[in-house]
Amino acid sequence: MREEERGAVERLIVVDGELTGQLDLVGRCLLAPLAGPGAAAGEPSPALLPAEPTAVLGALRRLTEAVASAVSRGPRVWAPNGRWEHAGLRLVRLPPADLDLLYAALREFSAALVAPSADAPGGPLAPLLADLAAAAGQAPAALVGALARVLAAVDLMPDGDTALLSDALRSAGGEDVRLTTDEEEAWQRLAHRVTMVLTESVPLHRFLG
Repeated sequence: MREEERGAVERLIVVDGELTGQLDLVGRCLLAPLAGPGAAAGEPSPALLPAEPTAVLGALRRLTEAVASAVSRGPRVWAPNGRWEHAGLRLVRLPPADLDLLYAALREFSAALVAPSADAPGGPLAPLLADLAAAAGQAPAALVGALARVLAAVDLMPDGDTALLSDALRSAGGEDVRLTTDEEEAWQRLAHRVTMVLTESVPLHRFLG
């Protein structure tokens, strides 16, 4: 096991174009501009977040790499009839410290949305968010919402469906998985749940305030 995976948490994730698009949007249009042009040279970033924006950007990039690696690694998952592949259903190991950094940044962004006055806590971040969103052709709430949706999708609250499907992937030992009828029903519920998370048009309310 690689050093960065020690202590990682395992999550069941549905990886599709919507999730990868949200990851790209957050990295390219929100976190990379905050980290600034000096990030690649190791220069400090503006103190706008609880952690250095470069550290938050690094956490997002590691999350993105972990998701991409899991997709490449497999296993492939098939419907009970063996004809339809449930592409992107994967177990992914994520470092808790990276998740914590991203949640902390989300709380700061959310505070800036609900208290945009320059004199309020997090106030200096609000006009910067507005500028970044305008440059991306997004509303500030939609840009912050992309980060909320990413975290909700990769850190789903475990339930009976995630447990059943996770067990199916683990027990396969890396071989292709053909779901049972019960597992297929769990997949259908999970797919609906993830779709609702990723297509939410505003930040998830539980992150605000």
